[in-house]
Amino acid sequence: MDINTDQPLKALKAQILEYIELKTELTRLSVIEYIAKVASLIFAAIIGFILISLVFLSLFIALSFFIGQWVHSYGLGFLISAGFYLLLLWYFSTFGRKQVRNYIIRKVLEQTDSNANND
Repeated sequence: MDINTDQPLKALKAQILEYIELKTELTRLSVIEYIAKVASLIFAAIIGFILISLVFLSLFIALSFFIGQWVHSYGLGFLISAGFYLLLLWYFSTFGRKQVRNYIIRKVLEQTDSNANND
């Protein structure tokens, strides 16, 4: 920016306006970058969750068939497997929910703290 020495107040005003515009643009770009990082983390987590779910689903179906073959009834194998999952669900809903919630909160805080330190 060229500075006009004849009118220093006008030059100062122009510099201040340019500074405000640049600061606004920097803030806008920073917000866009943060939103992009959060969106990519969420997307990666969703993809990972889907893939892990598919792996566990395959393992659970295989386990049900294995138990069914062992007790000579596939229906009973799936029933035993479902009972086991109900026990796990009961345990999680009774005892594990608070630990999982605290773990997730801790990880989110660590992630946001590391993002704040990197910026």
